[in-house]
Amino acid sequence: MLRKMLRMVRIGEDAVRRTLHLHDSSAKLERDAQKFWTRPPDPKNNFWWHWRGSGVYTDQQWLAIGAKHLQLFREWERLLDTRQPLRKVVDWGCGGGANAIAFAPLCEEFYAVDPSDDAINETASQLATINCKSMKRVKLQISTPEDTLAVIPSDIDLFYCLYVFESFPSKEYGKRILKLAHQMLRPGGACYIQIKYTTDWTTQSRNWGYTRGVASMTSYRLDELWTIGESVGLIPKAIHLVPAPPEVSDTRYAYYLFQKPVDPPSGDRR
Repeated sequence: MLRKMLRMVRIGEDAVRRTLHLHDSSAKLERDAQKFWTRPPDPKNNFWWHWRGSGVYTDQQWLAIGAKHLQLFREWERLLDTRQPLRKVVDWGCGGGANAIAFAPLCEEFYAVDPSDDAINETASQLATINCKSMKRVKLQISTPEDTLAVIPSDIDLFYCLYVFESFPSKEYGKRILKLAHQMLRPGGACYIQIKYTTDWTTQSRNWGYTRGVASMTSYRLDELWTIGESVGLIPKAIHLVPAPPEVSDTRYAYYLFQKPVDPPSGDRR
């Protein structure tokens, strides 16, 4: 009963804040996100980072995350006839390595990006178990993601960001990351993104209280991310909906495949 009452209070507060536009500033949201993701993790309960063997993430369930993400990407490649060797790959928000374990063995250079040293170290440990040596560490400062351009080259074959966009501080921040993807990718390179899509006012972006709603901070209409990708120079190629993914206890997942144009359009974005 108490839990239900508290949930109703939180919903009411959220409704009031949305109605009156009582939002946190972008700077505050980014600071709070930095603190949240760089705090010392609890080895027994690292579900936010998708740690192997932590909480619900048994070996089988943990391995299924990366395997299914790779399977969808390969299906899209066959459908669109775009399959090419993946020499260089960026994992934006590597967490505990659930996706890295599937993608890193496929490439020569694998850039594991994360604000948490612990997460980067855990990803490295997991890749070491399969003797994968392609990983390169990229420490992220959430307020200045553009700094990664000094470390990551501009001829990336695949930029992916999975189980991360919903925890971004804002939709505007998500656009910044798509711009970075465009800058990092080689012509013809692929951008593979997962988001949470909104269905009503209760599932829209929060814009406040980062630590109280990490997994629901940022959401998009299905057409919205498609359009944002186009606005930064990426070509939308495909979308795939998963209303209730079996690998995680969550809902409203949408996957997008974008491609950087082979020939820059007139008035190319710089």
